Amino acid sequence: MKKDQIFCVIVAMTTFLVFSACDNNYPPSPWNANDPGKPNAVITSISPADTTFEGVGTIEISGQNFSAVAEENIVFFNAERGVVLEATPTLLTVQTPVVMTSPTQNWLDSIKIKLAPQGAYEFGAYLNPDGTNHPYRLKRAAIEYGSYDAGDKPHALDCDSTGALYVVGETKVIYKIVPNGVYGFTKTSYCPNTGFAIITGLKMGPDGRLFYLRKEKNIYVVPAGGGAKSELVKVSSKVTDLDFDQNGTLFVAGADSIYAVNTTGTPKGTGVAEYKDFAIVSVRVYDNYVYVAGTYKGTDATIAKKGIWRNAITSTAGALGTREEVYDWTDNVGANGPDILSITFDEDGNLYIGSKESYVTVGDASTFVKNTAISILNKDTQTIEPFYASVLNPPVTYMTWDNQNHIYCVRLTELEAATGAPTIRVIRVELNKHGAPYYGRQL
Repeated sequence: MKKDQIFCVIVAMTTFLVFSACDNNYPPSPWNANDPGKPNAVITSISPADTTFEGVGTIEISGQNFSAVAEENIVFFNAERGVVLEATPTLLTVQTPVVMTSPTQNWLDSIKIKLAPQGAYEFGAYLNPDGTNHPYRLKRAAIEYGSYDAGDKPHALDCDSTGALYVVGETKVIYKIVPNGVYGFTKTSYCPNTGFAIITGLKMGPDGRLFYLRKEKNIYVVPAGGGAKSELVKVSSKVTDLDFDQNGTLFVAGADSIYAVNTTGTPKGTGVAEYKDFAIVSVRVYDNYVYVAGTYKGTDATIAKKGIWRNAITSTAGALGTREEVYDWTDNVGANGPDILSITFDEDGNLYIGSKESYVTVGDASTFVKNTAISILNKDTQTIEPFYASVLNPPVTYMTWDNQNHIYCVRLTELEAATGAPTIRVIRVELNKHGAPYYGRQL
């Protein structure tokens, strides 16, 4: 009897639990079948209408039903999302994403642009008047150029007044590279033997002569039109880089001094500014000043350990004024940050600073750490910002501007076998700005 009673109780409790479990006490569903959502975005135009740079380009999208909160607008370029920088209900400013994965691909056509504000159920697309997708093109702002790699490691480069590029690498050959169309070029030997595998500075000078040096005391010249090199002059200390002023004076610097060299008549190098305990790696003449970049190894605590300095040009013969600090690089990267490797100027006087790469080493394994390849310094405000950070990798060992809107960079990676390290290449960077004058190529 008791067993029957117990069995009945168990059955009753089980039945209760089963049916109780069917009572779902879920919170109310957020879905409202009667909610039409926010209005779909409508794109009426994009500027520029057809093409811009990937990763660093910006476009303006005009239309309707956008969110005034930038983060609430979702903009896709194919499957990659752009960054909305500014927003109103009728205008978005958007930075393009990186869409290309192959280093040899320089552009991508037929990109579909679409956007939606949060809360809208459908995307609005960039369409032609007939309702078909308007194909958009993104192009690389930085491309590999000149067919350089570890087989002929490039070290220095410069351009002439026609836009031809001259590159010297470890095969000891200076090549002349003439642009052919947008991405093509022709490459011919200009100087068959520089005599040395490592050249640290190269500049086109007066009358089409090409000058170079190699972190020694000697300065060499290749005649106009190319051919065999000859020694121009020897100065009193090792020099690493060089540049001309508007009077044709060649300034060279490296250790201890800046020298002024006359390149006509009987060549002579004269020390015109003392830089004791400095290791100068880059020289650039701008607006009647000689700018140098490098490191300071001395004990004077008032001198930046890494930085950029300048001396005013005070005569047509190349006399210089006293040294002035332009920028303490350690303020930007810290005492242990990457060194400066190269400098140049744009047409507005902004200073472009190329830096060395960084690595983390554990045991025998090294891993590349991406830092800013090129920084732009406003000398007047002392503000500094990265340039093309999403598409450029350090190092920028050497750089020069052509006569249009391209910067050519040497990327001479120190540990190319390190995990994640970029390949050794010459990189051509396109931007919407020209460089400051290179006087040597104009004389």
